[in-house]
Amino acid sequence: MPIPKCLKETPRNGQTLPPVTGVSLPSGLEGALEGALAMLALGGAQEAGTTARVTLDGSLGPEAYEIDCSEEGVAVRAGGEAAAVYAAATLRQLAAEHGGRLPCCKVEDAPRFGWRGLSLDVCRHFFPIGTVYRLVDLMAYYKYNRLHLHLSDDQGFRFESERYPLLNDVGSYRASTLKKRGSAAAQDGVRHGGYYRKRELRALVRYAKARGIEIVPELDLPGHALAILAAYPALACYTEPVEVATYFGVSDFSKKLFCAGSGQTFTFLCSLLDEMLEVFPFEYVHIGGDEAVKAEWKRCPNCQQVLREQGLKNERELQGYLLNRVSAFLKERGRRAIVWNDGLCGNLDPEAVTQFWMPFFGESARTARRINAGGRAIMSHCLHVYYDYPYALTPLVKTYRYEPCLRKIRAKGAANVLGVEAAVWTEWIDSEEKLFFNVLPRLAATAETGWAAQNGRRYPDFLRRLLPHYALYEALGLNYARFAEKPVSLLQRIRGIFTFFARDTHAELLQDASEARKQHKN
Repeated sequence: MPIPKCLKETPRNGQTLPPVTGVSLPSGLEGALEGALAMLALGGAQEAGTTARVTLDGSLGPEAYEIDCSEEGVAVRAGGEAAAVYAAATLRQLAAEHGGRLPCCKVEDAPRFGWRGLSLDVCRHFFPIGTVYRLVDLMAYYKYNRLHLHLSDDQGFRFESERYPLLNDVGSYRASTLKKRGSAAAQDGVRHGGYYRKRELRALVRYAKARGIEIVPELDLPGHALAILAAYPALACYTEPVEVATYFGVSDFSKKLFCAGSGQTFTFLCSLLDEMLEVFPFEYVHIGGDEAVKAEWKRCPNCQQVLREQGLKNERELQGYLLNRVSAFLKERGRRAIVWNDGLCGNLDPEAVTQFWMPFFGESARTARRINAGGRAIMSHCLHVYYDYPYALTPLVKTYRYEPCLRKIRAKGAANVLGVEAAVWTEWIDSEEKLFFNVLPRLAATAETGWAAQNGRRYPDFLRRLLPHYALYEALGLNYARFAEKPVSLLQRIRGIFTFFARDTHAELLQDASEARKQHKN
């Protein structure tokens, strides 16, 4: 999981091999040792096993590998360090599927897409760094290679800033949180927040890198900035006191944007980004661009002056001007910007990468035109790979069958699709139990979307191969949706969707736990 490009079992008189519990790595692959051993041991130690002999093969792609399991032992050819880690994950999974032993087989494997990511929102609800580590291990096991950390939003700022300490003293905490737990939505009155220290994030970057995963930080702008503006209100068009948001969605506070007509805004953003770049070395940086309600820009004299001076048509192009300045700053430092697709505009830097999530209001066509014109994109369709949605709205089969290339993308444009990225937004995910319930087993499904060719994926086969993964989740002490594969009627789905949005965001979690208890008694 994900299904290999080619897996051919070569049984000889029913012979099987001991599981692989160690690796021998050559010069050039030493950096894979930690990740490979972590994959082989995930879920608990296996019986005394054998050591896989790994060689570096420059003819393979950097994430491609081949495995030969025979009576002579286990030999792996890897195109790079990440490939060696993925091969170890495959060996661990093969043993789990065959009762703890390895079948004699040959594997040839390489990914369909070079970008296979998961976006984690730690702003709406803050999670301990240990939770992120557990996610990273699972991501590596499923051969993901990008972790997108959403570190700033209206409900909290999660990065330690030594240059701007009020971002943490003020922006990292909110007074209360809106809950929907079986009745009308109401504030819980409990202070919530936190932030990651730089030393924690540096350690996380190293840990993820050892497992083949790069971390993409996100500083959301010009909207979703209320937590920052609560700390530094002078960065808005109108200086007035605001508080870190205690509720969610596009609301009255969504009009509070960074002022696009203020030099102070750009000084602040570039200085803060400089601080973040010191911690996150990866080439890509996400700068948001989504859901920015521009009502204040329309009446801000400074914004309107810039709009006229730059010859911009409207406030959407003013946003493009702001994003372009930030993108240019990143380019000077050898980085590349990523922007959500509803932030696209005619004057946006063509080198900025689009992240497609919003298919409505003509945004799919706008994104396809940009891709066909040479723009690069990451595909994150909200109705397929947003894990925060209930299973009633996005069943496992719907997630599994997602095809990242939009229909309007021409054959030549398909090469500009970097890959797929799932997302878990945490407005209604307030615990590790709920987090992993929403993520598992969806994480396994999207792994195949990013790795395997579309014509090689079969949902019934996926469900069969998923069975040993439930045992892994239990061994790791992680919650998961035990009945996600169970078909439900359209009426049941409609009821579930209504319940989630109107009354209780945890109804599926509670129902799943109840059914599991009944099954255990029987």
